[in-house]
Amino acid sequence: MSQSANMNLEYFQKKEHYLEVINQFAITLLNSKSTDEIVWTVAKNAIAKLGYVDCVVYLLDDKGEYLIQRAAHGAKNPIDLDILNPIKIKIGEGIVGNVALKQKGEIISDTSKDSRYIFDNDMALSEIAVPMIHDNKTIGVIDSEHPERNFFPADDLSVLTTIASMTATKLVQAFYDQKIKDHQTNLEYLVEAKTKELSHTLSELKSQTLELTDSISYAKRIQKAILRNPASIKDVLPESFFIYKPKDIIGGDFYLVEQIDQKIVIAVADCTGHGVPGGIVSVVCGNALKRAIRKTGLLNAGRVLEQTREYVIETFEGSEESIKDGMDVALCIFDTSTGLLNYTGANISLHFTSNGVLHEIKADKQPVGNHVIKLPFTNHMVQLQKNDKIYLFTDGLPDQFGGPKGKKFKYKQLRELIQSSQAANIQQQGELIHAAFENWKGQLAQVDDVCVVGIKLT
Repeated sequence: MSQSANMNLEYFQKKEHYLEVINQFAITLLNSKSTDEIVWTVAKNAIAKLGYVDCVVYLLDDKGEYLIQRAAHGAKNPIDLDILNPIKIKIGEGIVGNVALKQKGEIISDTSKDSRYIFDNDMALSEIAVPMIHDNKTIGVIDSEHPERNFFPADDLSVLTTIASMTATKLVQAFYDQKIKDHQTNLEYLVEAKTKELSHTLSELKSQTLELTDSISYAKRIQKAILRNPASIKDVLPESFFIYKPKDIIGGDFYLVEQIDQKIVIAVADCTGHGVPGGIVSVVCGNALKRAIRKTGLLNAGRVLEQTREYVIETFEGSEESIKDGMDVALCIFDTSTGLLNYTGANISLHFTSNGVLHEIKADKQPVGNHVIKLPFTNHMVQLQKNDKIYLFTDGLPDQFGGPKGKKFKYKQLRELIQSSQAANIQQQGELIHAAFENWKGQLAQVDDVCVVGIKLT
């Protein structure tokens, strides 16, 4: 295997591990209700799986002056859910206090050279700390130490920041949920004169909880764990455009671009739901797709989707409830040495132009997930030539309401737009499609996540 292939494999395996940790953590976090459940979930279901030997989760006290240890992993947690010699750190003091004050995570490669380091039980020579922030306010810090210098890689800061952001939102949610429960409990004991006042307060708290759920900013980080940086995609597909517009802060649509040796993997997917639920499902499905590629290789796109389906079903079978979430997806494996395209699809068709004429290969009418009937996915082989173009898109743009009569954009109009704009270069074509979507939508609300990908073969 070439050095380049080895680097691709190591990169893919590392990203796969991080996605798996975030994936499992997100699923566990959904079922955590109380503050204690949440912070111990961080220590036991996220930090431990990252391979850290030590971790402490701090929460800010009610006065906003001190960070108090609330959960731990490693030497600070020898038995059950107890913390050995818990301490509190004043905001601004030590590495932890500074991270909380500045609201910016840090990796300390050698604590012996950092005057802020606070000695606790044993001397540690490396430390990583990230703040948990909500609404621009620090509510806690996740901190880990290690006896070796230079232990924490730079990527760990990004992963731990994602975990901290998810945790912060869940903690605030738990706080408001508890307030709602407290008001509901007290409601039946209050006199009739207070009932109206409390009902109003309860309504406000529910509204705040709903707004909180709708505006979860941490969800962007989950999507970034799946979506490749557009700038780096140009290294693999220099002639391409990617239109990605989630309905909410985060979406259930995602795209995937990876190059392994002479083959390029391109996928566009639409997961069940949108917003935060769709984002979490996209983490599960995106991770399953990458795992399937590693296991089955790139010889048979249909087999990759079948293996992906097995992983998705396996993940959701761990829930106590029956979950039928999954995704629609178009998967292409393009051999750059031969021009041969291997396509398979689950409810998302392949469109391509050859000699300027648009063609469609229809997808199988079944999702990747726990469907009533699970059939093999059809393998399609298409011989493409230089200057041919590939188009993959979810149903978000065709289903958008707008125009002069407030009707759907529809697939037919999108195909006609792709066909009529063949004279434009691929970047201009992407701009035309994006402008058409915005003009059609006008002042109406976006109804679904939108993902459109166009690629010109060079």
